[in-house]
Amino acid sequence: MIVEFTDSVAGVPVYINPVYVVTLRPDPSDPLHVTLVKLRDGETLRVRGDHTEVANKLSETLGVAS
Repeated sequence: MIVEFTDSVAGVPVYINPVYVVTLRPDPSDPLHVTLVKLRDGETLRVRGDHTEVANKLSETLGVAS
């Protein structure tokens, strides 16, 4: 399942497959509104949303209870 987020820099949609997410954490420059999502291939995306909100959205897609 693919989850849609919004890139915090460009403002365009970003589609993430939760299976490829390695880590996510608050962006130090704006921790309440931007989350850094690191993928298996080493790419890091900055998406709009609090890290808890992003984590919940990703886990719901996988069917994991938060």
